Amino acid sequence: MNVDEAIHDLLSFSSDIKAVAVLGEGGDIVAAAPSADGAALQTAAAALWAAAEACARPTPAAPLEHVVVRDGQGTVAMLRDDARGIVAVTGPQPAVGLLLFDLRTCLSDAVAGEPS
Repeated sequence: MNVDEAIHDLLSFSSDIKAVAVLGEGGDIVAAAPSADGAALQTAAAALWAAAEACARPTPAAPLEHVVVRDGQGTVAMLRDDARGIVAVTGPQPAVGLLLFDLRTCLSDAVAGEPS
């Protein structure tokens, strides 16, 4: 499965997600959902991750794995797996545990589909 197929699958079973982008090793956008503003998601994801790292002070033994920020309008969730990441924007009150599971599955499927 390639990254576009992984995003399509994610959007087909996660109706809460309004925009999603898969990030490459350098934080660049590899692919984004058709309605997603990739550049805005990339910028927001980098800032969000940097702020979370500054607050959480992760260590090699306990790295930062995900960040979830909620407000009345919706949620922004981001997770990283090794050097790659995924960021999603949802509507209000998503099931956060399920959202993180879905994002992790999408990222895993996207990475598995990359050429070796």
